[in-house]
Amino acid sequence: MTIVSLKDFSLSYTKDSPPALHRIDLDLNSGESVIVSGLSGSGKSTLCLAVAGFTETFPAMTVSGQIIRSESADGKPLRVGIVLQNFYSQVTYLRSTVMEEIAFPCENLGLPRAETARRVSDAIARIRIGHLAQRSPLELSGGEKQKVVLAAAIAGKPDLLILDEPLSQLDPESTSYLGEVLSELKQELALLIAENDPYLTLKVADRLVVLSEGKIVADGSPETVIGPSTASCLDLPAWTKCVAKAYEGSVADDNRMTRQYELNYRKALSLLRGSE
Repeated sequence: MTIVSLKDFSLSYTKDSPPALHRIDLDLNSGESVIVSGLSGSGKSTLCLAVAGFTETFPAMTVSGQIIRSESADGKPLRVGIVLQNFYSQVTYLRSTVMEEIAFPCENLGLPRAETARRVSDAIARIRIGHLAQRSPLELSGGEKQKVVLAAAIAGKPDLLILDEPLSQLDPESTSYLGEVLSELKQELALLIAENDPYLTLKVADRLVVLSEGKIVADGSPETVIGPSTASCLDLPAWTKCVAKAYEGSVADDNRMTRQYELNYRKALSLLRGSE
């Protein structure tokens, strides 16, 4: 079932600026994991904000076309969670502990205390941040804050979870675990992830959407999208070499890589990027 549909959608940040998104047609479906990739400035973050509904809060923007959102299964408006590229802005710093910070979205929903506690406990366990639960958000590193914001988004039980460059502050081990978490979450909700690193595409993507200058230039399964026609729009050589190597036979039949291969993959990716 389609939960968000963009129809001939264009967006400019000001009246006189060129479009950040140009005539986008895109359907996002329940239970689907979609990775959006493209070079810096291609429109990935803008697309995330538009799908999340943020564009409706900026009157200076010029928007045309439609964004159609379905209802949740319970007949309520579609619930969307988002972890921004600038996730620091999503930490309130008004709560004494990480546990209280993660509870904030549940409190905004007016959930009973018992349900809030259950959701917070589940989110903390999933993101493996139990050791941070009683710490102050002010004491956390960038990567730790990113995990807290993700846990808060999960606690809100969204129908669609949007992540804008979720690997930006994570080390290889945390990246490997995030892949596992998202593999589990895609069984429960839809994912829209803006990410240039090919790791998550290999791990969780059902579809890969490639943007260039605000336009969709490719949309399909990763193995059909990645190739010479999209090479100039992706982060090379990481994509061309690493993804091709992975699809040559290193991915298991069930499309889940072993933990050891994941770590080796990250090392190989780092070496490739170092040679650019």
